[in-house]
Amino acid sequence: MVSAKREAALEKDRQSLETAYLDALLVALRDCADGRWGLFGQNEGTVPAYLDERYLPQSVTRLEAIGHELVVLRDRMGFADLFAPMQRLVELRAEQGSNRPGEPRLAQMFLTELKA
Repeated sequence: MVSAKREAALEKDRQSLETAYLDALLVALRDCADGRWGLFGQNEGTVPAYLDERYLPQSVTRLEAIGHELVVLRDRMGFADLFAPMQRLVELRAEQGSNRPGEPRLAQMFLTELKA
């Protein structure tokens, strides 16, 4: 069983990581809305993996690192679900279809959602 002090520390860390994730998500969405592809993975597999990694915006790399830390922490705390903005990004990444908007438009739509 986790002590109350340790639980409070974990909660503080979770809140801090969620804030950092949201901040990083906003930066990545702005980069994507400005034309930097990679956040939604629409071009994955169209070029060799080493090029995907080379041209992936730094904001997306940072977002993924924070997201990984957040998932691990939330799992340790017993959360079964993802942080809501992270879940929405997963949903948008999973959408398929030829009529799907491009990454910049998806990013702008997601930014609008987050502001509402």
